[in-house]
Amino acid sequence: MENDIQDDSGRYLQEYVQSLENLPSEIKYHWAEVLNRNETAQKLERKVHSHQHDLAKFHKQWFQAEFEKKQKIQSHEPVLIKRIQRDYDKLEELATERIELVEGALQLVDRHLNRLSTDLDTVDGPRPPTSSTSSPYPTLTTLDKRPVYQEQEDIEDIEDEESIKQEQQRQRQQLQQRRKRKERDETIINNNNEGEPLYCYCRQVSFGEMVGCDGEHCPYEWFHMECVGLTAPPKGSWYCDECLAENKSRKSNTTTSAVTTSSGQASSHHKKMKRKKDSTPS
Repeated sequence: MENDIQDDSGRYLQEYVQSLENLPSEIKYHWAEVLNRNETAQKLERKVHSHQHDLAKFHKQWFQAEFEKKQKIQSHEPVLIKRIQRDYDKLEELATERIELVEGALQLVDRHLNRLSTDLDTVDGPRPPTSSTSSPYPTLTTLDKRPVYQEQEDIEDIEDEESIKQEQQRQRQQLQQRRKRKERDETIINNNNEGEPLYCYCRQVSFGEMVGCDGEHCPYEWFHMECVGLTAPPKGSWYCDECLAENKSRKSNTTTSAVTTSSGQASSHHKKMKRKKDSTPS
């Protein structure tokens, strides 16, 4: 009887180990697909940032360009906006695919763990109550029969499952952030309320964190931090590019005027001295 149980246990262990042979390669495949989609998403994010930068540049050039150039800029702007929206849609699809891949890997591990747990419950069955005359010391049959290496494998399986769950949660958070960013950009693009004042190079309404220009005659007054490349509020006075150029031009004109006045006075004095010298009798 004992030999039959050992033979059955040996066959079950062999079958279970064989069923696990493909698990590492399947998990490896899932992770490779996740990494592949990560790389694709990073390239798309760089494209989105580049398109957003070009869009901000178009808005800035709009107020400085001639009529023909304005028409050209106006024809390019909708194309850029469509590209940004299309890339956001692709990013959302990639994030969904990564979540599905991680969930698939987690289900593979859970399937094997559930099978093992069910089989162990079937083999163990209900345990008979211990006799009151039994030895106070634990016998070999009452100890956990699992070998040490099996416990170590169980711990590793739990750690793998936790890492998969953490990756799944991280992917969901990234997807939520992208959705929020997409909704915010679409709101900015589609927001054309006539009653609200427009600011910044992009000529949009006030939203998010903004910085004010200290130029007295600044046509924009307030700027979105992202449009001017700032990540934190500036310390002290801050001027936009147009006001900086105007200040430099004003200082240059003031310096030139002062030099011209000084040169004129010196020339007049020289002429007076010369005439005075010429009028001296020989």
